[in-house]
Amino acid sequence: MTGDPPDAAARLGRRRLLAALRRLHRREPLKADHRIDAVIAEARADPGERRPGGHRGGGSLRGLSDAALRAELEGLVTAGSVAREGHRVHLVTHEPMIADEAMRERVERLLAGLRELGADTPRVDAVASRLGVPPGVLDQLRAAGELVTVGEGVDYPRDVLPSLMARIDEMARHGPLAVARVRDELRTSRRAAEALLAWRRARRTRDGRSPRQRDTRGVG
Repeated sequence: MTGDPPDAAARLGRRRLLAALRRLHRREPLKADHRIDAVIAEARADPGERRPGGHRGGGSLRGLSDAALRAELEGLVTAGSVAREGHRVHLVTHEPMIADEAMRERVERLLAGLRELGADTPRVDAVASRLGVPPGVLDQLRAAGELVTVGEGVDYPRDVLPSLMARIDEMARHGPLAVARVRDELRTSRRAAEALLAWRRARRTRDGRSPRQRDTRGVG
């Protein structure tokens, strides 16, 4: 965009960033937000990049650095059209959802059923198949954080995990976290108990914390 006035370059940058966010939200409707670098990459991939500047929607972002685009994105945040949390952004009008009403109802039934089961989660893929929720929608739920995979074949709704972790943390204050103990107290399978303990250890390591007591694998 060499030779264009700075305000024209900035306007094009803002338009492309907003269009990029709209495309990303359409592509992954269940995902709440996107990384800023992914939004910038999507903006640079806009079809308008290949059109002459005089055409509607045309013009190139080559004259704007990534830092300049980040500044324009921050301007959109200040203006109130984009929301930012850390390194992730989304349009303020975006509500993560499944467009098809029938599929949305199936997903709600799936998540509600999993919530009722608590710690004793079944293999979600099998339940989803019975309800008519295809693997692609499950992938979207996981990518959006609505379903959290804690281990092989062990998934929980996002709002179930905090209470399970709180119960395990309380157990840790009163003795070793043997798999059999977690299994019995949470009334779940050994498979799920092992996955929850492994996920808890990984999370605490990632957060830079060490468990007050080392988790031990009991026999049971």
